[in-house]
Amino acid sequence: MLTEAERRLTLARGAQAARMYFPNSADGYRALHKHLFQDLYDWAGADRTVTIAKDGSSFAAPPYIARELDKLFADMTAKGDLRGLSRDDFFDRLGNHINELNAIHPFREGNGRTMRHHAAMIARDAGHPIRIASIDKTLWMDASRHGFLTGDHRGMASVLADAAVRRDVAPEARIGAHGIAMLPQRAPPTGQRYRVTLGKVREELDRYLPAARQQAAERLRALGAGDAPMEQIAHARTELAYVRHAKGPVYQSHLLTYLGVRQVDAVIHAQQTPLERVREIGAALGVQINSQQPAQLQRAVRSLERPILPPGHAPGQERLAALFLKNAPDSNLADSRLAAAQGIVDAAMQTARERGESARMVNTIAESTRQLVAERIRTGCSLDIDASSTPPEPFITRCLIPRFDGAILSLEWKEALWDKFVMGAPRPRTPSEQQYSDRKLRSRR
Repeated sequence: MLTEAERRLTLARGAQAARMYFPNSADGYRALHKHLFQDLYDWAGADRTVTIAKDGSSFAAPPYIARELDKLFADMTAKGDLRGLSRDDFFDRLGNHINELNAIHPFREGNGRTMRHHAAMIARDAGHPIRIASIDKTLWMDASRHGFLTGDHRGMASVLADAAVRRDVAPEARIGAHGIAMLPQRAPPTGQRYRVTLGKVREELDRYLPAARQQAAERLRALGAGDAPMEQIAHARTELAYVRHAKGPVYQSHLLTYLGVRQVDAVIHAQQTPLERVREIGAALGVQINSQQPAQLQRAVRSLERPILPPGHAPGQERLAALFLKNAPDSNLADSRLAAAQGIVDAAMQTARERGESARMVNTIAESTRQLVAERIRTGCSLDIDASSTPPEPFITRCLIPRFDGAILSLEWKEALWDKFVMGAPRPRTPSEQQYSDRKLRSRR
């Protein structure tokens, strides 16, 4: 009973300690032990006054505990608390530190649990976090025994390194047929299902998917920093990979449209977070995809693999550019996504008026600038356009006059128009020439 009560109480205190700060000193280490075992022992946090041994070898004698602790933590402080080290160097030095701390064994009980929490705090502050739940208890005991008897800390360093959170491992998606990303397996969603058209699905994804990706990443970081079970962390990693995957929910909505599906049944409501909404939409898309015939699904996947949009374009950007061209100037200014783009058009028109251009020329300049800005929106480029200069070559919008390519918003453009359509145009016919031409045309009939 005492062992079970001790386990429950120390787990609760350990969860609290993970969110607290304990100085990296001998007194801070004693304070950590006191916090963990304050519900069990009156002497929690106090150096032991009795001699203890393991396998015939004694730990540090009581009179030397305080001195050895001060010496060990002073050495840690001199080494910068092990910060700024590579992963391998950090765990090598941390293993040595824990090995020395184990040899001192300053408390009558609870030394192992205190050392594990202490190691996790050092690793967290040094940028190499450890998950205490991932430490193999059997390997820990073997490494402690071997290090105490031989002074070799490499076993302890290996145990701690194996429990580290590997930040360099990218989330791995759960891949279905034809490389389609799938959500992690879970119980069927509960709640009222609503029929949602695939057009509405894409609107929802355009609105909520960026925020859902951010929430999924933050959720994974929070689980990794705590003591969450590995299964829960793996679930979060798969979910993050799903919302980031090229063949994720947006791709799947287009795939179902190609297959002739018009709507899906999804559990959605106004109280859902962006991640929850995308999760439910993704589940509904997955149900429909899994119900398709394999041959039809394969043909649809092959068709969608053919490039439809030019490189750099995306469906959401295409729709935003079309909306910019469709809207009136006031509507664009009222839309936070398009206000900056409309401001560029207005600035170009104002510059043309200040140069004394005619009303027709001002309108032509406005339309050319609108086309240029729309192209920038399609390709996701910056809208830093100088209305008084010629834009970069890849984004030059062609003149509205057929078969004529002119520079935009420049003097050369204006002169080219004049030369081609005024100076180079045929002379108008006189009335007599026109009358003669008409008689000649009638005679041929």
